[in-house]
Amino acid sequence: MSKNTSDDISHSPSRRSALKLGGLVALGALAKMQVLPEPAIAQNRTQPKNTSLAPELWKKTPWVPEKKGNFDLSKMSDNNLATMKITNNLMGEKTYIPMITRALLGPQGKGGAAFYGHVGMWTWQLQELDPEEYPDAPAGSMVQRAMYTGMILDPRTYEPVETVYNHVLDRDVLVEDSLSAESYVFYPRGGGESVDREGFMEDDETSKARLRPMARFGDDICLFLDGIFSSEGPHQPRMDTSTWTMDYADLMLPDRQLRPVDYNFAGLLRAWERDWTGFDKPDQTQMLWNVKGTKIHDLDDMPEIINRTLLAKYPDRI
Repeated sequence: MSKNTSDDISHSPSRRSALKLGGLVALGALAKMQVLPEPAIAQNRTQPKNTSLAPELWKKTPWVPEKKGNFDLSKMSDNNLATMKITNNLMGEKTYIPMITRALLGPQGKGGAAFYGHVGMWTWQLQELDPEEYPDAPAGSMVQRAMYTGMILDPRTYEPVETVYNHVLDRDVLVEDSLSAESYVFYPRGGGESVDREGFMEDDETSKARLRPMARFGDDICLFLDGIFSSEGPHQPRMDTSTWTMDYADLMLPDRQLRPVDYNFAGLLRAWERDWTGFDKPDQTQMLWNVKGTKIHDLDDMPEIINRTLLAKYPDRI
């Protein structure tokens, strides 16, 4: 089975999320455009340069803010801290986002079908910014180290496979794993950028410094992070959205840290953005991702399916 860094829609907090604070999704491989002139932003979204981060990067000083609760969500600085607590943590610990996915194919004018299952995991850590490493970043910025690992599964049994059936092309296609890593700089009052892909978030509405929408839902609070891609081209429509849900008291009380958070993500893109799917540009078949995940901080809380599939194959990705 081959490896690839562009298998997933990025679920990072800075975009759609976060990754960017706004994940996540991440956190991702984005559109290459050929029918229209290719702006630099589209080319820069193709994929991260690295499959893993140097071990020494994980050893840098963790970022631990003084304020850890009692946030005024109407203020930019507190809204930003609350977002970090929901999507990452304010204690300098590693954050894990294990997830399970179902991907559907939707050809134009024809019936769709399930394409594949998927398991993935983000490994994140927020660190203090080294001014020698990032001399142009404003004071008070932080760095997020991010590593993504993903594996395709059979859409019915949810067991690892080497091929899946593409009902649109009526043939099996060879799947690819996803291994990527990069660093992001987040600014103290919101917004940020990828260190490894210049301009990665410039086309992403959630990368801009603004209050992130949050809504009470019973005892919970929901953080909504969207990835809206505005550049024109055959990759459109291209968008994703994530919802991070946690207990409101856990968010607000300073003595409640490292709490689990429910993570849900949905994304829409052209299937040809994933080369291994067998589609060529400008095929208009769309792919819909639906993801269920949980933010955790203890490896003992890792879902069994992640241990049995993803971490059994890539035990060093934690």
